[in-house]
Amino acid sequence: MKKLRIGVAGLGRAFSLMAPAFRDPRVRVVAATDPRAEARARFESDFQGKSFASVEEMCADPGIDLVYVATPHELHAPHACAALSAGKSVLVEKPMALTLADGRRMIQAARHTGAQLVVGHSHSFDAPILHAKKLIDSQSFGALRMITGLYFTDFVYRPRRPGERPQHEGPEREEARAQRTAHQNL
Repeated sequence: MKKLRIGVAGLGRAFSLMAPAFRDPRVRVVAATDPRAEARARFESDFQGKSFASVEEMCADPGIDLVYVATPHELHAPHACAALSAGKSVLVEKPMALTLADGRRMIQAARHTGAQLVVGHSHSFDAPILHAKKLIDSQSFGALRMITGLYFTDFVYRPRRPGERPQHEGPEREEARAQRTAHQNL
């Protein structure tokens, strides 16, 4: 089976969280781009892949089948369009774009080239979802009439800012957590 060759646009937090998914035997991360030279050097060392100074340069590489766009939100549309225009399929992190016009431009670029545009990340390939699909397909519980799904993670409770790290116990940590989750308590 031919491995899907992935180029990564953006080597920050989104990529570091997604990197374990790229251990799948069907894919190989072969290239990346990031404005930070130190991030590109580390990528070359860790993945034995090529790095590029720009998204456009990376997208011109014929050795890449798909581009994973994990850049800051305001760059999703231009980077996805660059990849799509080069005939590469695209997996773009959420949000797809910051404006409807940018989202439509991305869709039009995909339609024009016939490349795939997927907004991620999708839980479709997570083990619990795949298991549920297997059970449904087997019809071991009869025909499916209705399904309700809830998917919980500890995302809200994971420390991300320095004041939230375990070594920072106390009121500062609780205040930082409360500020981050306030929108969920409305």
